[in-house]
Amino acid sequence: MQRNRRLATAHLSRRLPVIRAALETAAPGFLFVAGNSHAELLGGALSRTLPVVNGGVGGASARRYAQLVNALPFPVRAGVAILIVGTNDILRSGAPLSAATIAGFETTATRLLAWLRTNAETVLVAAVPPLGPEARADRDPIAVGAYTAILKSLCTRSGCRFFDPFADLRDGEAGLTRQAALPDGVHLRDYDALAATVLTWLPRRD
Repeated sequence: MQRNRRLATAHLSRRLPVIRAALETAAPGFLFVAGNSHAELLGGALSRTLPVVNGGVGGASARRYAQLVNALPFPVRAGVAILIVGTNDILRSGAPLSAATIAGFETTATRLLAWLRTNAETVLVAAVPPLGPEARADRDPIAVGAYTAILKSLCTRSGCRFFDPFADLRDGEAGLTRQAALPDGVHLRDYDALAATVLTWLPRRD
């Protein structure tokens, strides 16, 4: 766990300057993708067809990402922002289904949504992706549904759009998928396919 944290911190230190530089040169109406490694990998796939600022940071929890927002100024507004968080918030070591942890996630997600709404015309919030069975030892699949419900409720209250681009992957037990990449059970096999699904949820561009 400590090694993973060190790797995540090192990755963050590399990603921040890249994201800031992309924001500084972005044209109004760009697509901003925020969140964890799913967001980072999706942002890379979407950038092949759209003007994207890839704000994803692999290894980031919602709380960690919320600590970055003051370091990510938007000179111009995005047209659409997509947020993907949750996978790194449901680690068993953090007791993800405890009242305190759930309350903390809700508070953090509320802050992230407010920040994105300030900086984008439309905010899309993704459901928490399902896990492969291999991830069960470290992450709680039951928390996938619980945290997804929190995000959906926050969207209803805040005016963001909730969507589930992972719906077709939910083919296992609750919170699980048989289509995660081995051996980690967290990442997907095909982010280009995910990007194609996400494109169907984006507002039409005139």
